[in-house]
Amino acid sequence: MLDWWEKNFATCELGDRRLNERAMSIGYALSLGFGKALSEIFSSGTVLKRAYEFLLIQKWNFQK
Repeated sequence: MLDWWEKNFATCELGDRRLNERAMSIGYALSLGFGKALSEIFSSGTVLKRAYEFLLIQKWNFQK
């Protein structure tokens, strides 16, 4: 799964260093906990909440 993380997150560029770091940390955690519930993947309620908030940001424009 770490290959998946590197391919999809390690080189992301979202226009803000903090957003890049958040995306990379979320992607890394997801790759390590693949198949588990998000509440099991993230270490605390605060980290889980921040992951959900990150995913709700509406300015993402993913193009293939």
